[in-house]
Amino acid sequence: MRSLALAGSEQPPLFPESVPTADQLARDFDQCAAAVRTNYGSDLSENQADALASIERKLATMSRDGAEFDAELWTEAALRTSEHWADVRTLALSALEAFGWRTELPSGVW
Repeated sequence: MRSLALAGSEQPPLFPESVPTADQLARDFDQCAAAVRTNYGSDLSENQADALASIERKLATMSRDGAEFDAELWTEAALRTSEHWADVRTLALSALEAFGWRTELPSGVW
């Protein structure tokens, strides 16, 4: 979630050039969310479960085979400029708070 919460300009350095960064962020989140649910599902508060589900719904909407959004949404440039990715970052920050993580990001990140 922390990588999802970073500003778009902070996300590309997390991945090698050969990896599609937006896709990788979404896949990493999906894997982590599945692991959390599998291992700790019964321990999650309603707020925590809802926070994960909100991110999952947003990413699912964004990735519906271009039905609602085109492939441009999954580019490095879109990570920095798209309002949809800004929404994902906001949801990720809320999820981090729900899980008790410190969510203050450096000034100028947004």
